[in-house]
Amino acid sequence: MLLLITLFICHYLADFCLTSPAMIRAKADGRNPWPILRHAGIHAGLVGICLLCWQTPWKTLLLLVLLELVSHFFIDTAKGRLTARFPALADMQQKPYWMLYGLDQLLHLMVLVMILVITETH
Repeated sequence: MLLLITLFICHYLADFCLTSPAMIRAKADGRNPWPILRHAGIHAGLVGICLLCWQTPWKTLLLLVLLELVSHFFIDTAKGRLTARFPALADMQQKPYWMLYGLDQLLHLMVLVMILVITETH
């Protein structure tokens, strides 16, 4: 349970504290992949540090860091592209915005739960 809490804290730090204005702009429409990739890299790096602290075997650690990097990049890119295509998804005053935001966070947290499960089985 402590590992999962730590992974959630890493997610909070990467998503809300360590995200630059350029990353926020890129995530808004999903068109410029490089800032989104840097953002996903921060997530992956924090997950890697966390898993190092739990003495995760190297092969498993590398696989899970790659899982976090790729999944975070694709989730954020897809959310940005959906937002750019459908204006209601970009309006914080509208319910669809919050539904998509919630789905985005749910998917990210489900990946972290998968990381926990894989870590505990290796």
